[in-house]
Amino acid sequence: MKVWSIVSQKGGSGKTTLALHLAIAASRQQKVLVIDLDPQQSAERWHAIRQRVTGSKDDPSIAAGPYQKLADMLRTARKLGADLVLIDTPPKLDKAIAPSLAAATMVLVPLKSSILDLQALEDCADVVNLARARSKTVVVLNAVPAGRNKDAVVRESLRYAGRLKLEVAPERLSELPEFSRGLKSGRGVTETERNGTAAKEITALFEALWARDSGDAGA
Repeated sequence: MKVWSIVSQKGGSGKTTLALHLAIAASRQQKVLVIDLDPQQSAERWHAIRQRVTGSKDDPSIAAGPYQKLADMLRTARKLGADLVLIDTPPKLDKAIAPSLAAATMVLVPLKSSILDLQALEDCADVVNLARARSKTVVVLNAVPAGRNKDAVVRESLRYAGRLKLEVAPERLSELPEFSRGLKSGRGVTETERNGTAAKEITALFEALWARDSGDAGA
């Protein structure tokens, strides 16, 4: 069972949006559970919208609770045959992070391009280094703006991550309204616009991460 923990010191980095879109993309072929450790329970509340709008209950499933229950939730997920668990952590590096990192087969750090987001990446690097999780940590460039400044933005993000010796996924997510618009309807971009840019980006990211965590990335 793969366990992907999504962490960030910076609120508004897109953790929950990333978790849900990856979960929906994965659920086409895998049994997926999202564990919502965020006290705001954004993922669980979104799932209630999904159930009302689509009638869907199990694709993906959502479980919410305090971090003290994480081990129990993971054991249950394994017993139920989950292929992938995504852990949506609180929007700060609190006590929930250590068990989330310890349980993870991969750690995802969504990164936007503002200076505040880049500075917050240093805090994430300190935490994953302390937990000896750097080797399984991948930075995901998120909400990359279009236009003439795109290349400069990407270079700056890569420079920050490189200085901190963090791996950056080559696959990036653009600053597209479809990512938030789809979730408002209880659906993911792979369901609402299967041939759109957003759907192609999240599918490419999921497939690359799945291959990396399976040990055959680049094979």
